[in-house]
Amino acid sequence: MPNLTRLGLPGDEQSWAALGFTVTDGRFRVGQVECVLGEAAWGFDETHAAPDTLGVPYLESTGSQPASAATHPNGVTTIDHVVYWAPELDDAVTNLNAVLGIEPRRRFFPRGPEGPEMAFYRVGEPFIEAVTSGRPAALVGVAFMTPDLDAAVTAIRAAGGPVGDPKPAVQGGRIAGVWRGHVRWGVAFMEPKPKPRA
Repeated sequence: MPNLTRLGLPGDEQSWAALGFTVTDGRFRVGQVECVLGEAAWGFDETHAAPDTLGVPYLESTGSQPASAATHPNGVTTIDHVVYWAPELDDAVTNLNAVLGIEPRRRFFPRGPEGPEMAFYRVGEPFIEAVTSGRPAALVGVAFMTPDLDAAVTAIRAAGGPVGDPKPAVQGGRIAGVWRGHVRWGVAFMEPKPKPRA
């Protein structure tokens, strides 16, 4: 299974520090993913076809050992998902299948028939959420997972970050979004849905 190991994020160190991340030299690590500030891009530990067919800048591995995962003030432990817009989902799925060497875990209309169709690929810890957009291919957002969303929101606000109040998430659990103008990209913090008691 391919793993998402590198994720390029727009914005500067100050913007991401304001969201409660410990940033060093334009980088920070979340779980297995090295986040690199600059432009929206991605990189995988293995590909089976040319990644440029996906229409997203590709981050090559530097070959150096990745930094160890930091403990961030916001409590984030992993990336839940990255959002990949595609003009047309059939072509996107064909290209993702070729590049990643896997099929989507699921393909459906999660917000009902009026919403966009999506395909979900597990790439290590996170998912790729491929969405029909009718727009040019692009990475447009990321959702970070934290075990305590209330504590994360408190830490982000203490760092000066613009984050909304937690609310129920479509996929269960809760979510708090960052104001869109902060890094001009979709950023959210999520808390998993509670596990049913036995």
